[in-house]
Parts: sequence; structure tokens; C-alpha cells
Amino acid sequence: MIQELIERLLTEAAEEANKKGFCDKATADATQKRTYSSDKVEGLNAKMAKLAALSDKLGEELSTLSKEIQELNTAQATAKKERGEEKTENANTVNEAKAGLAAVKMAIDILDKFYKTSAKAKVDLSLAQKGPMDDAPDAGFDNGEAYQGAGAESGGIIGMMEVIASDFERTMSETKSAEAQAAKDHLDFMTESGKSLAEKNMASKEKTSLKDETDTNYNDAEDSMAAQSKILVTSIEELIELKATCIDTGMSYADRVAMREQEIASLKKALCILGAYAEFGPDGLADAC
Repeated sequence: MIQELIERLLTEAAEEANKKGFCDKATADATQKRTYSSDKVEGLNAKMAKLAALSDKLGEELSTLSKEIQELNTAQATAKKERGEEKTENANTVNEAKAGLAAVKMAIDILDKFYKTSAKAKVDLSLAQKGPMDDAPDAGFDNGEAYQGAGAESGGIIGMMEVIASDFERTMSETKSAEAQAAKDHLDFMTESGKSLAEKNMASKEKTSLKDETDTNYNDAEDSMAAQSKILVTSIEELIELKATCIDTGMSYADRVAMREQEIASLKKALCILGAYAEFGPDGLADAC
């Protein structure tokens, strides 16, 4: 019976040793898994924070670019509309001035011819009989003098017409000059704004691509975070179960091994004593065991 007890204890020791090996390996695996997944979760958390910050920053920059692009498009559309209206207005002004100048020149030519012709005209009164009209009041010209109008007066009608013609010519010159400058200013504005618009559109395209990539990376990191968090929870649960099975047993493995070895040693000694007593009797017990 004692031998059976010893064998049972040895079997238990072997089983417990196997269990100890299992517990050590399982605990080491679970601990390693917990440490790895914990480190991964920490790294992913930091990565996601950076990606989220970058995505927010890119979103703000894209919003600003969108507003600036819209403002540039509006400014260009307004400039084109105003330039077209200004060009039409200047063209009308020049055409009206041309027409006015042509009319004034025609009038000057007509009047000039009239005054030159009338200046040479004379009335022959040598054959006319003297009558009551000889005593008529002064009419501003002598009897027999041809009508010459106001052409000879200083600052007369032709002089006034020439001033008007000069005004038309100045209007045409100034309007053409203003039109040329306005066209140049418009071209400069459209060139600069077009360049700025192209740069902003390119920047918007690049930032949109970068934001899409950032958001994709964030989603991938989020999926990895979920997977690693699940592994972390599982490893912690395994360690809790292993603790209950392998550690929280009321006595440490080393203490149980020591107690069992003492028990086996005591049983073996008892078995030895019984065997010696059976073989040698009471006198043989002293040196037998």
C-alpha cells in the first residue's frame, strides 16, 4: 500500500511537472502576446493621432484654397465683364468722337468756303437811282456792301468750330490711350491671377490626394487597432485564467514539489523500515534504513 502511495505521488509529480511546463509556456506566450499587442496598440494610437491631426490640417488648408480659388474665379469673371463693358464704352466714345470730328470738319469746310466766297462779293449800285432808302438807319454794313457774315470777327464761328474739333481729337487720343492702358492692366491682372489660380488648383489637387491617402492610412490603422485590441484583451483573459489555474492554487509549485518530495522520502523510509523489520526483526532496524 505504501508503494502504491509512493507511485501515485510520483505520478502526480510527473503530471504536475507537465502542468508546470504547460503553465510556464502558456503564460510566457500570453505575456509575450500581451506585451506585443500592447506595444502595437500604443504605437497605433500615436500614429492615428498624428494622422488625424494631419487630416484636420489638410482639411483646413483645402477649405482655404477652395475659398481663394472661388474668389479668384469670381474676380476674373468680374474683370472680364468690366473689361468688355469698358472696351465697348471706349469704342463707342471713339466712334462718336470720330463722327463728331467729321461733322465739325465738314461744317468748317462749308463755312470756310462760304466766308471766302462772300468776302469777294460786291454789289454794283452805280446804275441804281437814289430813293427813300438812302435815308434808312445804319444796318451794320454800307449800301452796296456784300454780306460777309461773322467769319471775319475775332473768335468767330470757325474758330469755335476748330476748338470743338480739337476737343474731339483730344477725346479720341485720350480714350485710345486709356483703352490701351486698361487692356494692358487687364492682361497683367489675368496673367497674375491665372498663375495664382493654376498654383492653387495644383496645390488643392496635391493636398486632396494627400488627405485621401492620410484618411486611408487612418482607416487601416483603425482596423489594425481593433485587431490588436482584441488580441490584447484575449491575452489578458488568458493570463487571468492561467493565474487561477497555475498560480492561485494555495501553494507555490516549488513548495508543493518540496512537500511531495518530503512525503515520498518519508514513505520510502517507512517502507524500508517495514521491509527490514520483516526480514531482520527488531534487531535489524538500527542500521537498515
